[in-house]
Amino acid sequence: MIWSPKSAIVALIGRPLANRLASPFHRWLARRRTISLLQSLPSSGTLVNIGCGYRPLSGWVNLDLVPGQADMIWDIRDGLPFRDQTIEAIFCEHVIEHLTAADGMLFIKECRRVLQCGGVLRLSTPDARKYLFSYVYEDEFLKQHRFGDGSRLPIDLINQMMRENGHHLWVYDVLSLTRLLREAGFQNVQVMESGSSKSSKMEGIDSKEREFESLYMEAIREY
Repeated sequence: MIWSPKSAIVALIGRPLANRLASPFHRWLARRRTISLLQSLPSSGTLVNIGCGYRPLSGWVNLDLVPGQADMIWDIRDGLPFRDQTIEAIFCEHVIEHLTAADGMLFIKECRRVLQCGGVLRLSTPDARKYLFSYVYEDEFLKQHRFGDGSRLPIDLINQMMRENGHHLWVYDVLSLTRLLREAGFQNVQVMESGSSKSSKMEGIDSKEREFESLYMEAIREY
């Protein structure tokens, strides 16, 4: 085994403590990378993937709250770090449900602020109507194999969608997401199909694994 100072420290104090001690340094490095990237962005045409997780998109600025494969570490509850009307497209897959209703409104307003005229915001999120309709009318949606071996009750799946162990804070259907977008200032709001987009840059980039449960909507900044 090849030993290094880092591995020796981890062996001495344990990985959990070592990670906690190193965390401020890694946050500092991430902030430096974020500042450097922001300074290099053009005045228009930037593509932003918000909440990229471990699915970054090539040619996009991939933003997330936690380190991983993100280009930029940022908490969207603090607003967006981009200049007004500089972003061509925003792809936001299964993120809005992780925000409170109030934070969701602030986030959508920030998306409109940074989008250039004609820019497109694409949102996807679990479709609450699909879940609740299936629960009430006992259709096949909640019986799909994607939900496991069938051992969980329908109400368990409803709770998973609405709570996700405390990570989901507000869920949407078509009417509520349309209202949110319009109240944030968007006039051109449309329900979309998976893989189809008003922006050529966002065609075919939706996650196939989430298609069965997702609601897709786009909003275009017109002025």
